[in-house]
Amino acid sequence: MIWRTRTAATILAACSTSAGTSLAQEPIDEVVVKGIRGSLASAMDVKRNSTGVVDAISAEDINRFPDTNLAESLQRITGVSINRVQGEGSEVTVRGFAGQYNLVTLNGRQMPAANIQTLTSLGDVGDSRSFDFSNLAAEGVSGLQIYKTGRASAPSGGIGATINIETFRPLSAGTQFSVGARAVDDAGGDRVTPELSGLASWANDDRTVGISAFASYQERDFSNRSIGPGTLVWGPYDPENSAFANAVHVNEPEPGQLAGFPQSVNVAYGQTTRERVNGMITAQIAPSEKLTITADATYISNELDSISHLPGIWWNRAFSYIEWDDNPVVSIPTLMVEPVDTFSGKDVYFHIFERDTVDETTAFGLNFDYQVSDSLNLNADFHSASAESGGNGPLGQNFWRGSIAGAVGGWQAADFSGKTPKVSIDIRDGLTNGNGVFELEDLGSQVVDRGLSEQIHDLDQIQLGGLWDAADGLSVNFGVGYIQSSMTQRNEFTRDNLGGFGVANPGDLPPGLAREIDIVGKFNDVRFGLAEGVPAEFIQPGANLVGIASPAFTNVPFEFQQGMVGNPLYPNWDFNNPTSTGLTDNEIDEDTVLAFLEARMDGQIGDMRTETVLGLRWEQTDVRSATDQLVLQTFVWESDNDFGQIVGNNVETVTETHSYDYLLPNLDFSIDLSDNFKARASLSKTIARPQYSAMFVTTDVSSPETLTFLGGIPTAAKGTASLDPLESNNFDLSIEYYYNESSYASIGYFQKAVNNFIGTEQVSQPLFGLRDPTSGRAGTRSGDAIAALEAGGFAVNETNIFTMTAILDNPQDFPGGAAEFDPSTAFSVDVFAAYDVIPDNTDPLLSFQTQQPVNNETANIDGIELSWQHFFGDSGFGFMANATLVDGDISFDNAGAPDIDQFALEGLSDSANLVLIYENETVGARVAYNWRDDFLSNTNRSRRLPEYNDEYQQLDLNLTWYVNDQLNVSLDGINLTEEEQILFGRTRRNIWSVAEGDARWVLSARYAFR
Repeated sequence: MIWRTRTAATILAACSTSAGTSLAQEPIDEVVVKGIRGSLASAMDVKRNSTGVVDAISAEDINRFPDTNLAESLQRITGVSINRVQGEGSEVTVRGFAGQYNLVTLNGRQMPAANIQTLTSLGDVGDSRSFDFSNLAAEGVSGLQIYKTGRASAPSGGIGATINIETFRPLSAGTQFSVGARAVDDAGGDRVTPELSGLASWANDDRTVGISAFASYQERDFSNRSIGPGTLVWGPYDPENSAFANAVHVNEPEPGQLAGFPQSVNVAYGQTTRERVNGMITAQIAPSEKLTITADATYISNELDSISHLPGIWWNRAFSYIEWDDNPVVSIPTLMVEPVDTFSGKDVYFHIFERDTVDETTAFGLNFDYQVSDSLNLNADFHSASAESGGNGPLGQNFWRGSIAGAVGGWQAADFSGKTPKVSIDIRDGLTNGNGVFELEDLGSQVVDRGLSEQIHDLDQIQLGGLWDAADGLSVNFGVGYIQSSMTQRNEFTRDNLGGFGVANPGDLPPGLAREIDIVGKFNDVRFGLAEGVPAEFIQPGANLVGIASPAFTNVPFEFQQGMVGNPLYPNWDFNNPTSTGLTDNEIDEDTVLAFLEARMDGQIGDMRTETVLGLRWEQTDVRSATDQLVLQTFVWESDNDFGQIVGNNVETVTETHSYDYLLPNLDFSIDLSDNFKARASLSKTIARPQYSAMFVTTDVSSPETLTFLGGIPTAAKGTASLDPLESNNFDLSIEYYYNESSYASIGYFQKAVNNFIGTEQVSQPLFGLRDPTSGRAGTRSGDAIAALEAGGFAVNETNIFTMTAILDNPQDFPGGAAEFDPSTAFSVDVFAAYDVIPDNTDPLLSFQTQQPVNNETANIDGIELSWQHFFGDSGFGFMANATLVDGDISFDNAGAPDIDQFALEGLSDSANLVLIYENETVGARVAYNWRDDFLSNTNRSRRLPEYNDEYQQLDLNLTWYVNDQLNVSLDGINLTEEEQILFGRTRRNIWSVAEGDARWVLSARYAFR
């Protein structure tokens, strides 16, 4: 078993070892940390002896938990929960405040953040302030501290908490060497992957010179698999809407009742590999008893490469049969049936994305700590760090897309009565060989995209401070500093139509450019099948039915785009000069000067020892936000509800500035009621700076989800630099009972009154002179088309309006005008593929619902934290249990109007942990249960529909064999029950996705040289 000696005082000073001074702490007797129990006892000492409310994890605890990164270690702490991305902990929520409201420091210094999550979206814009913990290996960290109350000496920016990551310091750690190896078997991956790590620390006998180094290498191979309906088309129910008018309804909503239907059904399957490298080196020298100089460097690299497949169907929105649920919030179909065509159909699509990113962080620090006298210590700290996230794929891009489809979809139905949808598709391949089998020969090209998103965040910091230890229990901590932050973000996107979404040329793919793939077989729990419960009279006669993603086809998007070069059907396709659909270049600079003063006073009430801390922090920040943006020239109406964009060469430059300053006080009081009981109370004011996305002065425009004639609304969003930080007035009260060296129980209450939350103001306005070809206004082409459809007795729906408009817009091809209209799907598909409608001067200006952020929201959050850690004498058995119950007055109104943006706090949820422990000289074991209640993760995933994460619970296991004092071998099991992750909207029937979970098994060995 590994023995490690360290003092609790070293842990308590974690935030001051590199970044200036903190409150003086009384010396604490040295304790020997041995295994699981010792590490938990060490963390308990941190909690007991700290100022304010603090929780911690020691190094042994991190290494012993069955966690792959720091986020998964932190979830065991009271009040902390995590959000999982691709089955792994990524972002930390503290007391209901998500990652953007928490500050992460490394050895007391602020960390930059950059994260382009192309795994979860098509080219995420890169606007994060939140450090992604999945970038850090847990083995390289000696401790973590969670400061839940405000401190004048700590960097500002965390309303939920300030999370400090402590790395090894050679003069404290002494001489030690260890190596570790892991073999990881992820059930969703195709192979066992390695992890290697090594730690070396050396100090001379006098502890005057030392150097430490840590390095780790990790590979991970995994997959993600989900299924769910697409974006909801919703609003007040109109039975006359062309989508519903000819359908037979069961449990039909009342007119005006909020109702909606999914515009598509998608299956998602992605294969991902990750390669993560961490390196840290620290050198220390103490040339005299008074001076210690510390220099350190950190390097983090995280590469993600994936191929994602999104097969699915979409609706023509002309249903023949619908069964509705009876939800009073938003009524959603449980069964939908739509006839399409008896000869040839619409596209059954396969969107394939190649997504590759690399995150890199470098940090360099230099610290001088000088003990002037017995009562005065001075400290100077310098730190420069940079985080960069960007493309790592072919030609340096983040993503490539190669969409293919078969125009084979006839009659179709979807059954949403179960947890996951079941889909029936009638294969009608009359446009190709007509053999009734969906195969490679039926495929045609659609669109190709590529894109680059980059985010770079540079931080330079200097802090000068000191600690004056006066007589009679008085000490004063003081300092001044300067922080220069510069965040740049760039996005560039292109799109080119080949066959288009209408699949103009089935069979246009060169041999070998696409292949069949078994996606259904990749799923473990989702039961694919045909839609159930469809009345026989609504099933297409002679239907040849298959399920969704059966079969499925794929390509390699980069190779696909190259392989379509020279195709005579697409002479305008230029691989080297794709068509730009947008370019933005944003920069946000924040310069902050600061000063703080913090005094600690020891006292006595009767025979009860007290400690009072009074602090004040002042900061002034100057903000500059600038953007260069290509101006959109026009929207192109490409088919029924599909819109393209034509971007010009004109670059618009916009710059805004803003300044703010704050006084941030804090008052902490603690009293030792007895040798075992401690009570504490804290008052503080903290701030969290606005998200970068709200500060970008770019104007982004989006097309309507349908024709404006049918109620579609184009939207736009614009940020502003004139936003102030969120302000939180905090109150904490707790009672703690420490009843032996490794057991305690505590209960705490916290309250946060937050001002300046960012809401949204909205105005309707034209932008960039863009015109609307879908208005239906008299005298326009779409208006004439609607009149012609009504005169001919045809349905006035998206498909027919576009088809008729294209006919009237191209008299050279349709000399008979409206008389040449054919209501069949095959005719419409041909028109979709051959024609676009370009706005002209007869069309009115588009009126965009333009949203802009504004500080106009308040919120009150309060909660209770319960914690109990207990060991049963010397039996080796023990447990750790905690729970956090939070409440707030800012929940999302699921019945709210569809045209009003809502404000609500993302991440707010209850959570609980239970860890069962056994350890003796030979073996150690833990079973860890983590639970988090459902929580809001996005207030506007799409069209003012929220995104909730469903309740989640996870069971983990660790078994360790202490072979001897040098070697131990462990087996870890993560997510043993393979818990799934469910995302839903305004109702639980409004499922966004159901993602399967996978277990991970990790076999590891660690050897310490002695």
